[in-house]
Amino acid sequence: MSAAVALCVVLALVFGWLDRASNSIDPEHGIGYALGVTGSVMMLVLLAYPIRKRVRRAPSRVGSVGFWFRFHMVLGLFGPLAILYHCRFSWGALNSSVALGSMIIVASSGLVGRFLYSRVHRGYSGRKLEMRALRQEMDGVVANFEGQGVLGPEVIAGLHAMEDRATRAGATFWTSARAVIGLGLETRRVEREIRQVMYISMPGREQDLAPQLAHFFEAVRRAAEYAFYDRLLRLWHLLHLPLFVLLVGAVILHIVAVHMY
Repeated sequence: MSAAVALCVVLALVFGWLDRASNSIDPEHGIGYALGVTGSVMMLVLLAYPIRKRVRRAPSRVGSVGFWFRFHMVLGLFGPLAILYHCRFSWGALNSSVALGSMIIVASSGLVGRFLYSRVHRGYSGRKLEMRALRQEMDGVVANFEGQGVLGPEVIAGLHAMEDRATRAGATFWTSARAVIGLGLETRRVEREIRQVMYISMPGREQDLAPQLAHFFEAVRRAAEYAFYDRLLRLWHLLHLPLFVLLVGAVILHIVAVHMY
């Protein structure tokens, strides 16, 4: 679903950019004006998600935090898209340029935040990953391989060693930062090597066991990278809200300037 939405947004951006020279949309009248109003309202409604997140005991009819997060992301895509069509993909006057620039910065910040969020949370549920849960996932996969006898003792010992390294790396910011590249590349290399061994020694079973192996190494990477992305997400939260406040101020200034002058 998210891939389809992203594709629609990209296609709309390409079409709008190619059609920017035409005069089919007038920012001050008709559909062009309506797009500006719609986009501004969408950007304002983005505040609903942080408000909902802070209301712990909201009625079920209000919607879950996960629902509002998904809605927040959709508005964060279609709101800027409507504004871009409103301004015909051009900067315009000074007040328009300030508002458009602020919107682009906030929308870009939102995309960065979406990536960081995905590294420290489970989907859109709002539940943060826990090192203990990741460790249990890794232990479960290795125990399953041991029970089936599909990997040799040396390979199993290597998986346990990598699991320990990931847990230690994910405990502090700097060790976790180094693991983002170092251990990330190493896990992918080791996974390919084990799959090759499984393909040769267990023809026909490799395809069944490969998803479990991939799940193990994904858990290893997420455990090792956890502290790094968690710290970046905290810093991002400190930056994103002030940027959004500046955007609201720029939009209000733009609206006042357009209607007064």
